[in-house]
Amino acid sequence: MRWRAVLIGVASLVAIASASVVVAAVVTRRPPVPLGADLVQYRTDQALRTVKIQLSNRGDAPVQVVRAELWSRSFAGTGPIDTDTLVRTGDVRTDIRVGYGHGVCTGPAATLTAEPATAVLGVRDGDGTREVALPLPYPSELLTSLLRADCEQAEVARVATATLAGLRARPDGALDAVVRLTRTGGTAPVTMTEVRGSVLYTLTPASSARTLAATQGAVDLPVTIDSNRCDPHAVGEVKKPYEFPAWLAVGDAPPVYTLIDVPAGARATLFGFVRERCALPG
Repeated sequence: MRWRAVLIGVASLVAIASASVVVAAVVTRRPPVPLGADLVQYRTDQALRTVKIQLSNRGDAPVQVVRAELWSRSFAGTGPIDTDTLVRTGDVRTDIRVGYGHGVCTGPAATLTAEPATAVLGVRDGDGTREVALPLPYPSELLTSLLRADCEQAEVARVATATLAGLRARPDGALDAVVRLTRTGGTAPVTMTEVRGSVLYTLTPASSARTLAATQGAVDLPVTIDSNRCDPHAVGEVKKPYEFPAWLAVGDAPPVYTLIDVPAGARATLFGFVRERCALPG
């Protein structure tokens, strides 16, 4: 009888402990976060290589987001960013800007489709901060477009690259320079069909196009550089003053948007040039 009483007591303790675990699980279970997510990109995002996670709140109370990240196997990602964003209820949509990193090229650019993406958020409530993963609409035309653009540029870079070189002052106060097209591989001809300047600088080519022949290692496209804007807002707020686009066509393929490499020495020359040209204080 004594052993039976002990066994009954142990069984009772186990039952009470199990019940406590169940109760604790019920008590600590948090309700789902009533957020929906979409993905958009505006013109300002394009220059920064960012997108915006667009959040909507279907619940009855605002939701505080303290961390955000875009995750997809099709992009290298840039890691989470800290934020202090209150997502209000109703029809208002709230944007959080995040980076997406470079595309992961797993085949020819034209055949690629971006894999599913997730908005990973850190959400703060009364019990602390928890991680929430919100699936983004799939398939995504935006992410597929960004992936293909990155992989097209990578394909072109394996054949040729464009670099700004030979900067020198002109008698009229502008600069002479060349955009040098240098072969990095293959034998296909490469045509530089267009070059452009940035917010602060104009790049005016001497000819409409320049072709790197199959037997050539490099070819130069002469350009004239001048200041584009001198107002303090443009000079003080510009994010990427040395981001000059070029369009390169490999063989018979359509031209691909790329960026002209501007070495550190050329950047220093351009910086001093715009300060002098615009009579900016030193």
